[in-house]
Amino acid sequence: MTVIGFSLPESGNATLTVYDVSGRVITNVRGNYAQGYNEIKLNKEDLNATGVLYYTLKSGDYNATKKMIIIE
Repeated sequence: MTVIGFSLPESGNATLTVYDVSGRVITNVRGNYAQGYNEIKLNKEDLNATGVLYYTLKSGDYNATKKMIIIE
């Protein structure tokens, strides 16, 4: 399992998209999150992939992309 933490300046909708190096979308997590610190937990079974993955968090005008590595 991995935990992706993020802070929002105000409550609102956010979307987390996880994709592989070829750009194929693996999963989308959408939700309404509170102001301040929030976490999204992803299980290995949810991703069903190994190696280098990227994830993008979008909320309002905010957009950030990070990298993660899934190992066996």
